[in-house]
This record gives sequence, structure tokens and C-alpha cells, in this order.
Amino acid sequence: MTKLTTIACLAALRFDNKRYDRISKEYQGSFQWLWTHQQYIEWSRPPKSSLLYVEGKPGSGKSTVTKYFRENLLQREPDAKGAIVSDFFYSRRDGALQTSHYNMLRSILYGILNQNESFFYHFQREHREYQSLPHDPDHDKHVEQHYESLKRVALSMANHPCKERIYLVLDAVDESNDHDQDNILQLLADWCSKSRCCVVKIFLSSRPIGRLQTIIGTNSHILLQKETRGDIKKFASSFLGPDLLNLRDDFLQEATNYIVDEAKGVFTWANLIKEELRPFAQGGYRQREIMEKLKSFPTDLEELYEHILRKLQGGSPRDIRDGLKMLQFALFARRSLTVEEYRHALAISDLDQLFRPCDASFESELIHGMEDRIIYCGGNFLEIKRQPGKFLQINLTPSSI
Repeated sequence: MTKLTTIACLAALRFDNKRYDRISKEYQGSFQWLWTHQQYIEWSRPPKSSLLYVEGKPGSGKSTVTKYFRENLLQREPDAKGAIVSDFFYSRRDGALQTSHYNMLRSILYGILNQNESFFYHFQREHREYQSLPHDPDHDKHVEQHYESLKRVALSMANHPCKERIYLVLDAVDESNDHDQDNILQLLADWCSKSRCCVVKIFLSSRPIGRLQTIIGTNSHILLQKETRGDIKKFASSFLGPDLLNLRDDFLQEATNYIVDEAKGVFTWANLIKEELRPFAQGGYRQREIMEKLKSFPTDLEELYEHILRKLQGGSPRDIRDGLKMLQFALFARRSLTVEEYRHALAISDLDQLFRPCDASFESELIHGMEDRIIYCGGNFLEIKRQPGKFLQINLTPSSI
């Protein structure tokens, strides 16, 4: 084996998984229960390969808890010191490439090989065959052959004499390509059950999938919405209290308990309620009126989205027009757009098509206070996030599609 061969193999595996940076960070203090959860302990402590399935309904925080686990694993888990950690975050909203099992295998195998070159042993034959294929990465036959070879590599790793643990972190498996989904789930289960020399721990989150529970069998299982009442209570108390609405103690306790009960483990519902109540923070409303408004919102997530959409439809023609354009940009753009890109796109679309604007006239069409405009016209369907080292980006609110 040469260093150049390993580099060539890594280059063939490299894939840009886009979802991770756009996942919301957990509310301060949330998900601490994970490290002491009985199912987590039964999965993490024994020195044998196993799979942990974190199941959650839409909006319950599956991706957030998966990101939280990924970011804190090496610090919080004593047995993970020096471990190899590799991940993939499926994402339907980011297109077919981000739902592909082929690209998932590329990503996690890249992570393993990049952290421990001794695993190249399992790639040698497959890599030679890959090099002999016509180099057309978009050709279906090319992808199919490489995909099948990566499956074989993954299973062969089960018997690699590796002292370090391997942690595989997979999010939103329900958003993965339906084609071959069962086979991939079975491969992951087999990777654990057939491992003899190498300890593989798989952390997998998903909405309920029909055959997933059957495939994982006796592996550990956490039902997320049953564990997050305390986290939602902390979050609700913060915005109902001094962070936003400043309810006095008797109303604060009543409102907090109401949100915890009605959220039923759905973080997205609680966050949307916060945004819907935000205008009351400085509106001079009585505490009783805020409670009445809180209890008037639909308690079902989809019905709450319908409520927000109906409210948008009651806006001015310009507000409706801008809101529709923003949602179209978010839905159909191949990547998340920045605030400045939204400003310029709206300015261009408002100009007369027969008029060639000079800089001055174009500048006059730019919206000032664009962040406020996005929130006002987007009706909480859109969220603004600052990416590390990047501009502010606009994303669809989780679970809004």
C-alpha cells in the first residue's frame, strides 16, 4: 500500500454531505438525559457491536439530538476516547444526492479510512476494480458497480482487527431513497451482528419506518417524544418568562404546563408557538389575553401550519406576493440562499422587464430590513441561520415540508 493509493481511494469516496450545518443547535441544557438513559447505557457500555435506534415523530428533534450526540460523543462517552467517528445526515430537501445510500456509504467509509489507514486493506480489490471502470461518475452502471463494491467493503470491515471503536452516526433514515432502503438497514444490522474483531456502535435516528423495528430486532430503541418533556419545559419557561413574554409566576406555570402537554414531544410546535406569541411581547397585552391567545392555536403541527398560512393569505397583495416568492426560492433553489440574495432577487422581480435599471434605480428597489421582511412575509415557514464563516442563510423551518 502506498500513500498515493490511499489518497486516490479517499478521493473516490469523498462526498459533500450538506445537511449537518443547517441543523438547529439544541436549546441550552437539552438532551442531557441521553447519557444516562437506560437504553443508551445498554447500547454504549458493553464491548460488543450494537445499534441504537432513536425514533421520533416529525418535529420531535431527531436531527438536533443526533447532531448533539455527534458533537459531544468524544467528550461525554468514556469508551469513545480515541474512537473512529463517521456520519451521514440524509436530507430530502437537498435533493437526490443527499438521499442516496450510495453516497451514504461513500461518506461513512471515507470517514473511517481517513481516520485509520489500516482499513485500506478492505478496499484493495474493490479499488482496483473501481479504477478499471470507465471514469464517468454520473453513469448509472458505474455507480451501481461501485455501490455494490462498497457494500462488500462495509461488511468485510466487521472482522478488521481494530482496537478503536467505530461509531457510525446516521440521521433521518426515513428521508433516504426508498429504493434499497431495506437492504441498507439490513446491512447496518449485519455489520453489528457479524462483527467479531471490531466494535461498531451505530447511532441511527428516523421517523417510524415499517420494517426498521423488525430489522434491528433486539437492539436498543429510544422513543424520542417520550423523553423530551423536560427539555420542552425548559424551552417554554424561557420564552414565556423573562426571555420574551415575562409572564408572572401563576400564568407562567399554567402556560408552561399547557405547552408541555400539548406539544406531545414536538419541539417544532413549541418553537412555532413562541414565534406566534412574539408580537404580544411588546404589544401591551394583559397576561390573561396572552393565555387566551396561546390556547387558541391548533395543537396539531400540520393544523398550526395551515393556521399560519391562512394568516399570510390575509395580508396585503404585496406581502402575499413577496411571501410566495420567498417560499419558492426556498423550495426550488439548489442550495440555501443568503439574505442578500433574497434582497436582490426580490428587487429584480419588482422591476419593469422593459426597463434596464442603472445602479441608482436598482438600489432604490432593494428592501432595507430584509431579515424582518423575511420573518414577516415568511410566516415562520422560513428561518434565518448564521453558518460558521458564512453569510446569513434562509432555510425552510424543520418539518414544514
